Amino acid sequence: MNKLIKYEFRKSLFPKLVILAATAVVEIVYLVGVFGEYENPTFAGILGLVFAAVAGLTYIGIESIVTLYRDLTTKQSYMLFMTPNSSYKILGAKALENGLSILLAGLFFGGLAYFDLDLLEKERSTFALIKEQLENMLQSIDSRLSFSTATFLILLFMLLCSLIGRIVIGYLAVVLTCTVLSGKKGAAFISLLVYIAISILIGFLMDKIPAMDSINSSLLIQSCIYLGISIVFYVITGWLMDKKLSV
Repeated sequence: MNKLIKYEFRKSLFPKLVILAATAVVEIVYLVGVFGEYENPTFAGILGLVFAAVAGLTYIGIESIVTLYRDLTTKQSYMLFMTPNSSYKILGAKALENGLSILLAGLFFGGLAYFDLDLLEKERSTFALIKEQLENMLQSIDSRLSFSTATFLILLFMLLCSLIGRIVIGYLAVVLTCTVLSGKKGAAFISLLVYIAISILIGFLMDKIPAMDSINSSLLIQSCIYLGISIVFYVITGWLMDKKLSV
């Protein structure tokens, strides 16, 4: 398993380095704005870092799904699937590598955000205004949300679990295209519809979860549900690969 995880990491290393380099550039712009007391670079840096975090995490997930599709539809799949490893092990290595990458990227962006906001509080009087704007944004999402370290970390964890769940569902869509729907007209489109339908159903079920007094408790429950969903669809996808896949 360790070798498979390292193999998956090497395949996805270059895009991650590009994301890191782009984040570094935006962070420099932000630091110039903070220390030089320039308003425009400061806000441009904040917006750029938010975009880098969202786009970076999303791209890491999409890249994993694209890599699985490439493994199943190109000659390199022979090298991977001819090794003495089960489909569950191969898929598990992909899911674990991607999950760890997303978790580490989330912690990196979360830590960077905490550092930047702490620095802004020390260096600039505009921190109070920015904090108020962030509070208002959170309140518009859920009246129980507040700008606190604990809530921020738990919210980040829930979003990462949600992203991992949707990536595993993406694995299922790819495997459906290459197994049950292989050779059928519009296979990719049908798989996309399956992905959308499952995502909508999960969103509907999440909305039915009773609200709790503590927002942190609600977020933790949602995180556990997303992790459970990831496990269920991982098992289904692995079964399809074992029973229906031919490379």
